[in-house]
Amino acid sequence: MIRAWQRALRLLNMTPEAERVKDVWDMAVFGYTGHISFAPVLQEPLREAMKVWVYDDLPRRRNKNAVQHARTIIAAVGMLAESLRVQRPDRGAVPAAWGRSDIVAFTNRMGYFTANGQISPARRLAFTRFVRRVLLRFRALGLTAPGQLLEGMPADFAISPEDMPDEPEDTEAGRDLPEEVMRELCARLDELEAMSSIEVRVATELLIDTGRRPDEINTLALNCLEQDSDGSDVLVYDNHKAYRLGRRLPIGAETAATIRRQQQRVRERFPTADQTRLRLLPRPKTNPEGTKPLVDISTQHRAWVDSLPDLLVPVVVADADTRVTGTERAPQDLDPRVRRRGSGSRR
Repeated sequence: MIRAWQRALRLLNMTPEAERVKDVWDMAVFGYTGHISFAPVLQEPLREAMKVWVYDDLPRRRNKNAVQHARTIIAAVGMLAESLRVQRPDRGAVPAAWGRSDIVAFTNRMGYFTANGQISPARRLAFTRFVRRVLLRFRALGLTAPGQLLEGMPADFAISPEDMPDEPEDTEAGRDLPEEVMRELCARLDELEAMSSIEVRVATELLIDTGRRPDEINTLALNCLEQDSDGSDVLVYDNHKAYRLGRRLPIGAETAATIRRQQQRVRERFPTADQTRLRLLPRPKTNPEGTKPLVDISTQHRAWVDSLPDLLVPVVVADADTRVTGTERAPQDLDPRVRRRGSGSRR
């Protein structure tokens, strides 16, 4: 209660207009949680332009990942800022002096980090895309016009389609959890529940059974289970990422039974609450009305997976001419929330 009062007093005289000029934003002012720091963007003109970009982009985000998305974009632009710092004699402080050579230096720097294993090919591609999008948006926002933050930024200071790295090789078959691993995980859900809570276990079961995104499962309403005209069970969920609400997903009888048991637990826990506001997976603590959903459960998953014994699974390595079969230790770095798709072998 004291923390809530302190937070309310802190926010009493704060406004988005006043917060947007700071280097660290309290995202509660914008209706989110956490903070955003612009410290990774070293050059003042570029840092101030990023504040304009984030301020403009936040209303376009319709899910609770808006803060993390902004942090990722800032990190990508921060890598561009670091490249400017080491590339230019003026440390990149003058936007009018930026040019094509700086873009080449940045893309080569990203390639170097990828070759050294400091970033993955997928992250290299994502960060390059983010920087390209941000630079284009700077121009659309008028930030390169006379008298603006990035006045004189050259037209060739932009990432063209030819500068984009290749798409990483499709490793979907290798990322699927083998059937043996899935069987082991499903057999040890009791241990996950003992280490966390019943809500985390149910969330994990639904993630495995439906293949939905974690935020789509964590935020399910209590009355998320309906039936079609033929009597089959349907899960009603919101696709926050694409802002497609009320999506309907046919589910099996066992998954529906899991949901019904959880619904009964929630009703018993909050017998007098308005059921239209209750969550199927309410947060276990600091949630007296049952309206706060689970948050990220990856920490519980990591502790659970790390506690499991090593497991050897068959591995098949195939190319055009040869086929080699062996065994491999089951990967502990894979998240059990991955949807079950493959045949169980690893290529």
